[in-house]
Amino acid sequence: MTTLYIKDLIIEARHGVHDHEKRTKQRFQVSVKLSVDLRRAAATDALADSLDWSVLRDEIVTIVQTNSFNLMERLAQVIAEAMLKHRGVSVVSVTIDKLDAFKSGVPGVRLTSRVT
Repeated sequence: MTTLYIKDLIIEARHGVHDHEKRTKQRFQVSVKLSVDLRRAAATDALADSLDWSVLRDEIVTIVQTNSFNLMERLAQVIAEAMLKHRGVSVVSVTIDKLDAFKSGVPGVRLTSRVT
């Protein structure tokens, strides 16, 4: 099993329970780790046998920017569900930090989900 990851994507979006969070964009730092069987890709050296990081990144950015959830838990779950749809992914971990929530300290959520 191989771990692919994209870490520290900074994405501006509108998520949160308060009215000002719905009106004003905030910065979210998103990281994902995917457990995937990439033995074939390692042998063939072909992108077609792996996962394209650009595709994964674009999908994450689209999810974060085109939705407005009250809870980071829900946002993390939607990202995890999307990542689990990719061929060969068996486990995904999604971490989201809400960078602009407090003057000091960073709240966040980490969710791990598996293929069922």
